[in-house]
Amino acid sequence: MAELLDTTETPRPDRTWTVDRDGADLAVYEWGDAAAEPLVLVHGLTDTHRVWSTVAALLADGFRVITYDVRGHGRSATPVAPSEYRLGPLAEDFFAVIDAASPRRPVHTCGHGWGAVQLWEAVCDERANTRIASFTAIAGPNLDHLGLWLRALAPRAGRELGDLGWWLRGARWALRPGPIVRRLYPPRVRGLLAHRFGGLAPVPARVAHSWRSDLVAGARIAQANLLHHLGKPRVRRTAVPVQLLVDTTDPFVPTAVYDSSARWIDKLWRRAVPANHWLPITEPLLVAEAIANFVDDLRADRASISPRSS
Repeated sequence: MAELLDTTETPRPDRTWTVDRDGADLAVYEWGDAAAEPLVLVHGLTDTHRVWSTVAALLADGFRVITYDVRGHGRSATPVAPSEYRLGPLAEDFFAVIDAASPRRPVHTCGHGWGAVQLWEAVCDERANTRIASFTAIAGPNLDHLGLWLRALAPRAGRELGDLGWWLRGARWALRPGPIVRRLYPPRVRGLLAHRFGGLAPVPARVAHSWRSDLVAGARIAQANLLHHLGKPRVRRTAVPVQLLVDTTDPFVPTAVYDSSARWIDKLWRRAVPANHWLPITEPLLVAEAIANFVDDLRADRASISPRSS
C-alpha cells in the first residue's frame, strides 16, 4: 500500500528521543533551541507527530517545539487493554513527556482534534496550575463540558443538535476497530474525505507508514472515551489560560460543542476562523500565528501585573 501514502517531504525534527512511561516508550520529536520556551503539540486520532511538522518548523525560531506520537500511534508503544486508552492514561503520557522535557519550567500546549480532547484532561488536572502555561484547543471540545451541556439541553436537544447528532452517529460507527475499518479507510479515502467535507483542494494528509495501527489505536481511544464521558460527565474546571480556535466550517465538530466551556474556565479566549477541520495541515501559518500571538499576549499581561523593581 506504499503508493497510497503521502510522500511529501515535511520539515524534519532537530532531535528525537523517547520517554519511558511505565515500561512503554513514547516517541518524542523536537524543533528549535533546546533552551527556548517549551511548546508541546498533541495530534489527534489516526495522525502522528507529522501532522504538526510545518507548524513546528514555523514556531521553531521562538519556541522549543515538542511533539510526540500518542500511544498506539506512530513509533510509540501500543497498549492492549481498552482501559489504557482512557483519557486518564493519555493525560499521564502528556505529563510524563513534559516532566522529562521541561521538569522545572511550565509548557505551552496546543492540541488538534482528539489531541485537544486529551489535553483538556490534563489542563483540568491540579498539576496543570504549575506545569501548563497556556492551552490552545483546535477542533476538540472538553467531553465532560459537552456532556454536562447536553444534559442541560436534553428537553430540546433534538432541535438544537442536529449536526451534533450526525457527528455522534458517525463516531459510533468509528468505534469499531478491526480489519474491516482498516480496509474501508485507507489514506486515499481519508484524502477524499478531506476534500469532500473540507471544501478545499486535496492537500497532503501527512499519513505515516503506521497508518493501519494508527487507525485502530484512534478507534480504541474514541471507543474508550466518547460515550463514557458524554454519558457520565464530570465537573472539570481549570485556571489555565485557554484559547479556542473554532473552525466555523468544520463538518465534524459543530461550533455549538464549545458553548458550555466558559462556565468552567477561568480565563478563556475564543477565536472563530473560517477554515476546515485540518487546520494544522491546511492553514499552518494561521495556527502558528494564533499560538504565538496568544503566548505573547499572556506574556504582556504577566509583565503588566508584575511588581516593578524600585
